[in-house]
Amino acid sequence: MLRRQLQPWLLSALCATFPLHRCLLYSTSSGRFVVEDYLVDTCGITPAQARKASKYLHHLKSPEKPDAVRAFLAGFGVSKADVATAITRDTRLLCSSVDKTLTPQFAQLREIGLSPAEISRLMTIFPRITPLRISRIAFYLSFLGSYDKVHTAIRSSAYLLSTDVDNVVKPNIELLLQCGLTPGDVATLCSRVPVLFTKEPERVMEVVARADKLGVPRNSAMFKRALEIVHNQNPRRISAKMDFLKKALACSESEVAIAICQMPPLLAASVGKLGRVVEFLKVDVGLEPGYIVRRPQLFSLSVEKRLIPRHYVIKVLKAKGLVKKDIDFHSVVCLNEERFAERMLERHKESVPGLAGAYAAACAGQVPSEIEL
Repeated sequence: MLRRQLQPWLLSALCATFPLHRCLLYSTSSGRFVVEDYLVDTCGITPAQARKASKYLHHLKSPEKPDAVRAFLAGFGVSKADVATAITRDTRLLCSSVDKTLTPQFAQLREIGLSPAEISRLMTIFPRITPLRISRIAFYLSFLGSYDKVHTAIRSSAYLLSTDVDNVVKPNIELLLQCGLTPGDVATLCSRVPVLFTKEPERVMEVVARADKLGVPRNSAMFKRALEIVHNQNPRRISAKMDFLKKALACSESEVAIAICQMPPLLAASVGKLGRVVEFLKVDVGLEPGYIVRRPQLFSLSVEKRLIPRHYVIKVLKAKGLVKKDIDFHSVVCLNEERFAERMLERHKESVPGLAGAYAAACAGQVPSEIEL
């Protein structure tokens, strides 16, 4: 039914969009169709891209088939920009049969619930969408809950649509559920680390075992983050970061392990970022190493955009006697922007004119203007 609805406008759209004189435009004086010129002039891709792509279209003698494909896509609602991206990714799209390939496949995509705009986005990743991939998209739509999440996952790992769902993906989902993750946790993990679900179950168990070694309980909300961290980094890098923290904070391995259990993404930061945070907190703020290691959330905050600007405000307010000398640094820097502005800026705007402007300048990476203390 839907397939029949897609076809009536095709001939009229083709004739209106690509009249005969346009077909003649892409021929040389000898009458030969010039593929590279066609790709640049009508498809919106660069000459360099056209040279690379034209090798797949050397057999074309006229623009008839590519014109029909482009007319179909335009009539369906695929944007010009997405068509250009799709052609760059796989120029053979222009050789597709409108009747035998595109019409039935687009009908299937509509039947599983994708809108024309979503199909347009999908084509930037998979220009040629096979029936097998469509069935897998249908599975991930039901599993992840929305096309936005599916798009994020397949953009991160195109292998997701090349992996056997029944023999690989579903066993991995079941394995992770048995590890204590909720269905929502597993879906989130699939969106964030889709390549994990393309591995053989034995490899996934190896990732689980490495996450266990970090000491994060499987029933913890942080376990899925631990899986993500150990999947994305090799054991030597993780070990190097743990050794660095022990040395920089003069703490024991068990103290570092407690910090990681609270905040596994701590291990996602580079050693350089960890070093900048430790140096700023110890030297500029004057915090004790024990205080820092018990509050690993501090490592998740930007030194330049969060820690330095808020430390500046605290320092000004302390100097004017407007906050306690022992105000908790961690509590202040972890406030959301609205609460911080209310408690630390608005409340003292009469006593310290210009403090909000100085804070904004510091957040923008500028040296704030001096405030008379």
